[in-house]
Amino acid sequence: MVTFDGKKARKVKRDLPSSRNKPFFITTAIDYPSSKPHLGHAYEKICADTIARFQRLIGKDVYFSTGTDEHGLKIQRAAGKAGKTPKEFVDEMVVYFKELCRVLNISYNDFIRTTEKRHIRVAQDIFRLLHKKGLIYKGEYEGLYCVDCESFYLRKDLAEDRCPVHKKPPETIREESYFFRMGKFQKELKNALKKGLVEPEGKGLEILNRLKEDLKDLSVSRSSIAWGIPVPIDKKHTQYVWLDALLNYISTLGWPSGKFRRYWPADIHLIGKDIVWHHSVIWGSILMGSGIPLPRKVFVHGFVNLSGQKLSKARGIIVDPIGLCRKYGTDSLRYFLLREIPFGEDGDFSEDALVTRNNDELADTLGNLVHRILSFIYSKNKGTVPKPGKYDKLDKKLKLKIETTMERAGTLLEDLQLHKALEEILGLAKAGNEYFQAKEPWKGDFDNCLYLGANLVRSLAILLSPYIPESSRKILKSLNTKLGSWESARKLLVKPGHKIRKPEPLFRKLELEEAPQERKKIKVGVEKGCQDLGIKARAALLYGLKVKKKKGSLEKLKKEQLKGMRINQKRIGDYLGIYKKLGLKGTGHPIPKMYKIIKNTGKLPTINTVVDSYNLVAVRESLSVGAHDLDRIEGNIRFKVTDGSEKYTPLGGSEPKKIRKGEYACTDSKGKRIICRLDIKQCEGTRITPSTRNVFLYVQGNRKTPDSLLKKALKEICENITKFCGGECMVL
Repeated sequence: MVTFDGKKARKVKRDLPSSRNKPFFITTAIDYPSSKPHLGHAYEKICADTIARFQRLIGKDVYFSTGTDEHGLKIQRAAGKAGKTPKEFVDEMVVYFKELCRVLNISYNDFIRTTEKRHIRVAQDIFRLLHKKGLIYKGEYEGLYCVDCESFYLRKDLAEDRCPVHKKPPETIREESYFFRMGKFQKELKNALKKGLVEPEGKGLEILNRLKEDLKDLSVSRSSIAWGIPVPIDKKHTQYVWLDALLNYISTLGWPSGKFRRYWPADIHLIGKDIVWHHSVIWGSILMGSGIPLPRKVFVHGFVNLSGQKLSKARGIIVDPIGLCRKYGTDSLRYFLLREIPFGEDGDFSEDALVTRNNDELADTLGNLVHRILSFIYSKNKGTVPKPGKYDKLDKKLKLKIETTMERAGTLLEDLQLHKALEEILGLAKAGNEYFQAKEPWKGDFDNCLYLGANLVRSLAILLSPYIPESSRKILKSLNTKLGSWESARKLLVKPGHKIRKPEPLFRKLELEEAPQERKKIKVGVEKGCQDLGIKARAALLYGLKVKKKKGSLEKLKKEQLKGMRINQKRIGDYLGIYKKLGLKGTGHPIPKMYKIIKNTGKLPTINTVVDSYNLVAVRESLSVGAHDLDRIEGNIRFKVTDGSEKYTPLGGSEPKKIRKGEYACTDSKGKRIICRLDIKQCEGTRITPSTRNVFLYVQGNRKTPDSLLKKALKEICENITKFCGGECMVL
């Protein structure tokens, strides 16, 4: 690969030429067409498409497969509800998934459906093979079954007796079934996981931890579900969906012959984090039992969240990706998801953030650069690329930047760091704007600037083509040239005398269209137990905010106000006195911790414009302050002493946890969910995110805190937030 030494790229080993025409097989999970696709489906396909397009650019013979998983109880029930046969139902729904691929510009080689004859043949042949080897036997199964997951759960794996993914109670199913001896492959699976079968590493470790317990055999047939592939040795049964759907990754290749011989094993098997077990343990053991090699890599991407909650058809948390493409443009959506979400982690979606990325980076940085260079060539040099003279320092610096960006971005894409590679490429566009501005071609000496500029535009079109293919095509059309290989992006192949076409604006500035919303209102109460402790609170509701990571004017205010700041130790002591009275030993207050950070670093941590706005006042006045996403609060707010039955999901967590009896907390959901513990610990469910528009804010004091101070602090915080985030405030 490539290492980097200072500003210069040093070629250590180049494997791109030798990779030419090597097979590369990438798959996505196949989608369940029980309803129309959501943004999560789009994200996985966009990521896979970006990888596939890059691999083609470096010369690989790429095969990219996606499709739909069309059998099972959930489909059977959805079809019945719609008054259709299951086949009629899936035939209608699959149209939406194929349309999604078309709109998103997904360059798949095959879209496989599990109702196709070619797939059914493979599924039945694998069943026969496993049975012939003695790996399938008949028995009886009883278990807790989530229809939406098409999965069984142990009671210990449920969250409050509900499916941890879909939050619904499972059904108890008992029936005759055929079983696959999955437990036989536990040791081999562990070895494969230890060697890095699943990435990122943490996801592989999660599966390894689950494999510390004995691996049970898998029920692989159903006698109660008619909508499925018939078991070839017993027509009373249909194949369980996970011994059907998973086989699409080899049926798409025509196993055991045809394309299978060239492309298997899959180089990258791309899946979401809620199905890692199925695609590593179940799929892996089926492959081992069938004598088929495992994929080279199972890569797990994160969820696309909306206000912190996973997109889910079953739970009604849906964003229509086709509608977004029509509204904002396909490449704007592709760019946003790939730039905003670190590959392998969760990320939040908001239309506001999409508009900001489009306007600041695609329109202002990339679009502006391309249009400036090509328009200058077209208008000032009759559309002809000039012949350069001797390079000066700025010219050499830009030429080197083009080369190193190709190297760095290529290395990052090979390592599946899609977001970091895109950041590198955007850095080249920013450098191009700085170069153009510094060279001042409008003063007359423009030969070098326009020659290197034309080649820079070509390089950017190539490097960005895996991410925003349609925009790259438009750039190359204006430049009057064709897409080259990834390696060619480092070369100056636009020669003097080359004629370009009249350029057109590449990206339009977008505006966020926000539908008017009814203002949510809540009541705030302090229960007797907290009143007896002297706890009191002042609260406000803020509407129509635009939350950002940081704002220059806020950073300036933070810097100014931190000079000479001290905390009120007596006021902190009043809070600690309550903890002591409740017998909560070793519990500290957040303000001294925050103050210590300020003393050590000289600055207040940057979280977002809402939290930073209130932290300024909270530290200076030594007060407890909380802010929560108003739209994610359920019911009214209560300050109460806990009885131990409340549920609390800590910041960054995914599962609710019980807490000690005798703490005090800020709660919603009729006092059953804790949104903040002891002034200290924010819950995950109501945290402030870039998608937050409306906020519940409170300043909390104790018996010795003057009411006038709470009122004054609340007013100042509200003024800060509306100043830096916009919106309006209503004091309760």
